[in-house]
Amino acid sequence: MRVLITNLFVSRNSGTEVVVELLADGLRGAGHQTMVLAPTLGDMADRMRRRGHHVADRIAEIVEKPDIIHGQHLTPCLTALARFPDVPAVFSCHSAFFEIEAPMHHPQIRRWIAVDEACKAKCLSRGVPADRLDLIYNAVDLHRFKPRLPLPSRPARALLLTKNFEHQQAVREACSKSNIALDEVGPATERFSHQLEKDLPEYDIVFATARMALEAAAVGCSVVVCDARGFAGLLDTANMEAWRRMNLGVGLLTRPTTVENLMEAISRFDAGDAAKVCAYFREVADVSHFVQEHLKAYNQAIQAQTNTTADERSLATARWIEEIGVSVAPRRWAHIVKEVHGWQVSPDQTALVELLQSNTKTLESNVASLVELGEQVKAIGPEIAKPILDASASLDRVAQDSQARLHRIDDELSRLSNFVNEIKRLYNGMIPLFIRRMFLRVRRRG
Repeated sequence: MRVLITNLFVSRNSGTEVVVELLADGLRGAGHQTMVLAPTLGDMADRMRRRGHHVADRIAEIVEKPDIIHGQHLTPCLTALARFPDVPAVFSCHSAFFEIEAPMHHPQIRRWIAVDEACKAKCLSRGVPADRLDLIYNAVDLHRFKPRLPLPSRPARALLLTKNFEHQQAVREACSKSNIALDEVGPATERFSHQLEKDLPEYDIVFATARMALEAAAVGCSVVVCDARGFAGLLDTANMEAWRRMNLGVGLLTRPTTVENLMEAISRFDAGDAAKVCAYFREVADVSHFVQEHLKAYNQAIQAQTNTTADERSLATARWIEEIGVSVAPRRWAHIVKEVHGWQVSPDQTALVELLQSNTKTLESNVASLVELGEQVKAIGPEIAKPILDASASLDRVAQDSQARLHRIDDELSRLSNFVNEIKRLYNGMIPLFIRRMFLRVRRRG
């Protein structure tokens, strides 16, 4: 069978990229031919090519007609559907949150795949028929991710695997208070690993979600499921089956990722329990079952009887273009732009400059006020002391003058407090802009 898999990226070792690599390797190992279409390629694509996979970023490079299209992410999936209008397809939903992952109806798409219960609910809410929806949990290459040596009685080293950065400081503080050395890997850290299977056995606790948490559990690390979106807790034998159905993902993140929650999870570290969790995932998450489940869905899609015409397929493709092609109307494309690039639409450079200029003027004004305030505060001390040193001044006069000057100090301190609050407000408003711009540049370079 010739399988064409689509994805936004084959470059950065993100969750869906690893699924593509794992599935493509498994299909080739089972004797099938794989082709991968992704508009953004990188080192990961080169590694796959060296193993014999056909990986392309342009549809014209996909010369052989596939037997099945495995669509992931709406935009590259649309490209494949338009290029091969008579080829059946399946579509995988890997996120219950992002619109780029949400299913859209098309006559060529005959089956859908959800990776967890949250994605299943998302698909059903978008009108996917329940009898054409398969639930296929993520898997681990157990030949690559081998079991580590038994964990120590107490954790000494931890690893944070993350795509987002808002919870990093909390993890750092929790590990520091627990006397655990912490390393960090992932897009949010600008540190990447192409040999995670060799890195994981060096750590006792791993902070991660979804596929990264699954790999860590299969190695035998103790896993705390959390990221910037929220906190689930320590993965253990009591919750492992239920959390497996949620793919150790966002559906479990019901509490905030705080230092207190993290330390509570760390305090429940249990080497023996983690070993049982490892054994469970090594039994249920083997890649061979994962590949067989996908082949079953492919065959069902190919064999499904449909009465759609070429005109109906063309109309459906045109409707996809209306939704995800850039237009004045803020349709689904606007959500996708925000998800992929971080903005609802392309940032208005003029508005951004005006905002920075306005903030600069406010800062300059407040700096001038602070300088003036400093000069006034300097003068208050001698003014208070002067009547006290004047022996001819009455005690009542001294008290009145001192009280007046104390009120003045209070007023000036109030002004200073307002100034500090204004600085905080401007800081909170400006810094996210620069952080977002920085990450967009890093993403584009990657």
